Order: sequence, then structure tokens, then C-alpha cells
Amino acid sequence: MTASLLGPRGTPYVELGGERAWKQYTKGDIVCSLQWIDLQAQDPEFPEDGPIPCMVIFHAFRRMETGAHVIPQRFAYLYGAREGKPTPYFFSAVVNACETVGFDRNDRAAQHRMMDLVVEAMPELILMPTQQPSALEIKSHRLGIEATVRNGGKTIHSEVI
Repeated sequence: MTASLLGPRGTPYVELGGERAWKQYTKGDIVCSLQWIDLQAQDPEFPEDGPIPCMVIFHAFRRMETGAHVIPQRFAYLYGAREGKPTPYFFSAVVNACETVGFDRNDRAAQHRMMDLVVEAMPELILMPTQQPSALEIKSHRLGIEATVRNGGKTIHSEVI
């Protein structure tokens, strides 16, 4: 049994990369993980319920003061035009993502690594299955008090209140 930190809904917080990732790419000190995330659990105004395919970009050497940049599959069109060329939104998103991940907004080397990583992983994000494999489902922990009635060593009734 492994211990985990649980969020307010009784499910573990997001685990970046590792076994939860469908595919993972690395460019220097930036990691891109393609995985399913329940964004509505973090933002109730997000239109889709349940785990959805996302590209998650984070620093390879995680620190407490940095975050991760998430690109849901449904918003992949914002990053590239039909001809495969980047959109104007792509460049501003990369600058913001660099800052979120822990780099300086003006760090051109980090921006180029991030651009390369997003361009490399974007086709896989688009081809990623929309349904999360059942092996990756996270079940909510049942909170409450377990009551069991036994008579002569036999369990008569068991219930979580």
C-alpha cells in the first residue's frame, strides 16, 4: 500500500508523467507528458467532465514555486494552423508557459526548447485517444466510518456511513 496526498474530492492530486503518461518527451530540462487529466476537478467552469487528453509541460527538476502548463486536446488548434505553421497565439503561449514552468519570460533558449517540444508532441496530442484507458482510472476514496455487525464470527452486515 502506498500513501498519497488526497485532494478535496478524495482523489489524489495530479501525478505528472511516469506511469500516468501515455507518452513523454524531454528537451533539456523541460518535460512534456501526454496524459489524461480531470480539469473540471480543478476548475469547475471547464466545460468537459472527467479525464480528458492533455499535453502537460513541466520543469524536469520540480520545485515548489513552479507549476505546469496544460494544453487540452480540444484547444490544440490554437497552437498551429492547418498548414502546420504556428499561430500568433502559439508564441505568446510559449512565453507564458516558460514563466509558469519556472523560466524567465525573456529566456530565449528556454522558449526555443519549449517551442520544439510543443511542435514535436502536438501531432501525438491530436492522435491521442479521447477516452482514458480503464487501467489509469483513479477511484475516489470512500470517506466515513465503517460499521460491521458480526455474530459468532460471521459478518451479518457491513456498511460505510
